[in-house]
Amino acid sequence: MIDKELVKQSVAVMGGFGSEELDKYSPFISAAVLQTEEQIKENINKNDLRIIQYAAARAYKAICCTAEKVDRVTSFTAGDVSLKQEADMLDAAESCLNSAKEACSAFIKPEASAAYDNSFAFLGV
Repeated sequence: MIDKELVKQSVAVMGGFGSEELDKYSPFISAAVLQTEEQIKENINKNDLRIIQYAAARAYKAICCTAEKVDRVTSFTAGDVSLKQEADMLDAAESCLNSAKEACSAFIKPEASAAYDNSFAFLGV
């Protein structure tokens, strides 16, 4: 079983989240852990750091998708002061997820990888 606390710690680092925010995002983290466990091959150390990072990246992407839908403010101006968000959280999260998936690709079941990529996998006769 994947250690959810390790995944939480990784998500906290990725997003710069405090403990209150992590509690708020706990359902995303739990779902990412369950989805990752379903994709990992049998007899693999599920607490390998690459797998932890993959689960965390999945959770972080889900969090960023939600945050982007809710928090659409990307710039703010008050008098002479103007702030603009240059970084796109969703693109960064997608990049993080792709990197983590590539790093643990040897641990992922072929059919899970194909389903994730929305592609066809011929697994045998």
